[in-house]
Amino acid sequence: MKIKIKNTTLRKISLAVSLIGILLLLFLSNILQPKLTNIGDINNKLINKKIKAQGQIFSIKTYEDKNFQVISIQDKTGKIDITSSKILNLTNSQTITIIGAIKEYKGHLQIQADKITIFRKES
Repeated sequence: MKIKIKNTTLRKISLAVSLIGILLLLFLSNILQPKLTNIGDINNKLINKKIKAQGQIFSIKTYEDKNFQVISIQDKTGKIDITSSKILNLTNSQTITIIGAIKEYKGHLQIQADKITIFRKES
C-alpha cells in the first residue's frame, strides 16, 4: 500500500517541523544556563566554553572612549577579570553573577561577559 502525499503538503510539513525545531532551540538556549563554577576551578581546558561564575568586585577599570570595562572579581577560591562591552553602573564590594565565555589574554584567563547580574540574597 502506497501513501501519496502531494509535494506541496510535504514541503509545508517540513517547513513547520523545521520552524518548531528552531523555536525550541531558541527557547532552550535562553532557559538553560551553565552551572555555577568556582573561580579557582577555571582553567585552560575551559577556554571558549560558557560558564557561570559569581564573585565580589574588588576593582573596576572603565575605558569610556572604547565603551569597555574590566571588572575584577574574587570568591573564596580565586580571582579573575571580567570583560564587558558595556559600561555598567557597578561598585566595589558588590557581588555579581556572570555568564560568559572563558578567553585567554596576554597569558591570563578572563571571562568575556554575555550577561552580568547583581546578586541579591533571597530572604
